[in-house]
Order: sequence, then C-alpha cells, then structure tokens
Amino acid sequence: MKKFTLGLMMLLGSIVSLQSCKDEENDGMRISSQEFTTQAASGNMLEIQAGQLALTKASNAEVKQYGQHMVTDHTKATDELKATAAKNNITVPTQLTAAHQQQLNALAPLSGAEFDKAFAALMVQSHQEQVTLFEKATTYADIGDFRTLAAEKLPTLKEHLTEATTLNATVNK
Repeated sequence: MKKFTLGLMMLLGSIVSLQSCKDEENDGMRISSQEFTTQAASGNMLEIQAGQLALTKASNAEVKQYGQHMVTDHTKATDELKATAAKNNITVPTQLTAAHQQQLNALAPLSGAEFDKAFAALMVQSHQEQVTLFEKATTYADIGDFRTLAAEKLPTLKEHLTEATTLNATVNK
C-alpha cells in the first residue's frame, strides 16, 4: 500500500510539474491587453493615415480604392477597439508608435507610381504584423474581451493581407 501511495504521489507530482512547465512556456506568449491595444490602435492609425494619403497621391485606381477600403474598415475597427478598451479601463493611444510614424513619414513625400509601390508594400508588411498580433491575442490576451475582439477582427485582417498582396503584385508588374 505504501508503494502504491508513493507511486501515486510521484505521478501526481510529475503532472503538476509538467503543467507548471506548460504555464511557464505560455507566460512568454501572453500579451497584456494594454500592449495589444497600443499595437492594434497604432496599426489602425497607420492604415487609416496611409489610406488617406493613397486617395490623393496614388496614380493607380486600385491603390486609391484599397486606400479608401483601409480608411473605412480601420476606422470601424478603431471604434470597436475603443469601446472594448473603455469597458475594461484600458487606455487607447492617440498617436502612432515611433516605428509606425517612421513608416508613414517615409511614405508621405512619395507620389504616383513610386507611391503606389511603397503603399502596397507597406500594407502587406503592416497587415502581416497585425495578423500576427491578433493571432497571438486570440489566445494569450490577458482579458477575455480582447481575445474575443481579436478573434472577430482576424478574418478581416487576413482578407486585407490577401488583398494587399495582390495589390502589391499588380503595382510591381
């Protein structure tokens, strides 16, 4: 009986130890809802402001159309992010991150075909980053409302990425 009890205790100890290791692995994946909000809001602002530039600086009609699509969709996404953040007392930034501001600054002086190519490439890169962020948040955001929001917005971001990839190929022919 003692051997059975000892064996059972060792087995339970191993299970607890393995679960602890799994939790430690997931700690590296966790994302605070504040960090998610900051990155998502900045990504939205970048795509809105770049889209607005596309309306006046692009020479390709498809680029202008995609720019308007970004303004419309990411304005709506920003409103939904703000509502979720307000509900959970999370601060939504009103300025781009330094990296996003730098990307927008590089795009702003361009026009015509040069703008079209840079805009399309930026939209691919930005949407790749946003898809990665939202995929992580669907599982690892520390507040459930943000996991839900990320899961709801992820299909649209993936669609935007596909469209941006196609647009990038078109303007680089």
